[in-house]
Amino acid sequence: MKLFTWIILTCYIVLFVLIGLGLIAFSFHWVPVEIPTWWLERAYSEKNFRLACFLTGAGLILLNWMYAQLTLARFQKQKTIAFENPNGQVTVSLSAIEDFIRRSSQELAEVKELRSDVVARKGKILIRARAVLWSGAHIPDAAERIQLVIKSKVQEMLTGIEEPVIVRVHVAKIAIREGKESLPERRPGQFSQPFRGL
Repeated sequence: MKLFTWIILTCYIVLFVLIGLGLIAFSFHWVPVEIPTWWLERAYSEKNFRLACFLTGAGLILLNWMYAQLTLARFQKQKTIAFENPNGQVTVSLSAIEDFIRRSSQELAEVKELRSDVVARKGKILIRARAVLWSGAHIPDAAERIQLVIKSKVQEMLTGIEEPVIVRVHVAKIAIREGKESLPERRPGQFSQPFRGL
C-alpha cells in the first residue's frame, strides 16, 4: 500500500512540475507557438496520437479515483478505533467517544461545558478536552478531576484496548452562575419571588 501511495505521489509531482515548467516557458516565449500547435494538430489528426491521449486521460482519471479512495480509507481509519473480539473485529467511532465524554462531564459540578477531540494514532488515544468552568472553581484541581474522570471513563468503556489514554485539558472560559451571583442578598424573613416558568 505504501509503494502504491509513493507511485501516485511521484506521478502527481512529475505531472505538476512538467505543467508548471511548460507554463513558465510559454510565458517567457521560450517555446515557439508553432511547437504546441504542431503537437496538437498531429494528436488530432493521427489515430495513434488520439489513442495515446485517450489512454493518458483515462489513466489520469483512474489514478485520481484510486488516490481519492486511498485517502478516504485512511481518513476513515483515523476516525475509528478497532479491536478484536472472539467473534470478530469491532470498530468504535471517535465521535461516539467524544459524545460519551460530553455526557460524562455532567457529574463534574465545576464544569459548565466540556467538548473533546479524540485522535487515535501511533499506539495511543489522545483526548484534547476544551472546558468551560464555573467561576469559583479551583482550576488545577478541576483540570485534574476532568483528566481523571475522562481517562477512567474511556478506559472503562474501551476495556480490552491496550493503547494508553492521554488527556490534555484546555480551560477556554470561566462562566458566571447568573442564577446565584445576580440575585440580591435577602434579609432574614424575606422570601424570594417564586419561579413561574415560561
